Amino acid sequence: MSDAVQSSKLYWRLIDQADKPLSLNEAFYLGTVGGGSFFGKVGSFKKGYEFDAVVIDDSGITTTNPLSLEERLARMIYCADNSCVHAKYIRGEKIVF
Repeated sequence: MSDAVQSSKLYWRLIDQADKPLSLNEAFYLGTVGGGSFFGKVGSFKKGYEFDAVVIDDSGITTTNPLSLEERLARMIYCADNSCVHAKYIRGEKIVF
């Protein structure tokens, strides 16, 4: 998601300023429901969708200010690494990674 936002900003700045860069919300959509729709009913927690999820813990990324959920998600997308991932589920089954 981070790479998609950064690439779109480079494209906007260097090639076509009429094409605005992706927002973080748009990148999140493309990385979940938008991209998942290509594979069927994945990419959402809605009823009827397969349960695919990544459980993350951002408590190891310190901050001096309280953050909203959206700000915490942005921080995870831009700053987190694999050590923040605590579990992964595919079709409702926890996988070992």
